[in-house]
Amino acid sequence: MSYDITLCAGGDCTIKQFCYRHTTEILGRQNFFGNIPCDASKNAFDYFLKNEFYDDHIRQKAYQIWEMNGRNLGDDSKNWQQAEDEFLGKS
Repeated sequence: MSYDITLCAGGDCTIKQFCYRHTTEILGRQNFFGNIPCDASKNAFDYFLKNEFYDDHIRQKAYQIWEMNGRNLGDDSKNWQQAEDEFLGKS
């Protein structure tokens, strides 16, 4: 699936392999950001669009968190949020 969106060359972005704007196939003429829209030092990833690898990565991390926290049932949303926060450097 391809969208008519501005793509990103990735540069030194730490999460580019999980961003659709970086990993999608370029078909024909395409706009790219003039400057890479992220600042990893500030955990600011403007215009991030998760790709199919993102959910797999977060799912694995959330499972690890669930195991570390004693496999408590009903904490799935909390574990998922913690996994996303850790991934994006928010915690």
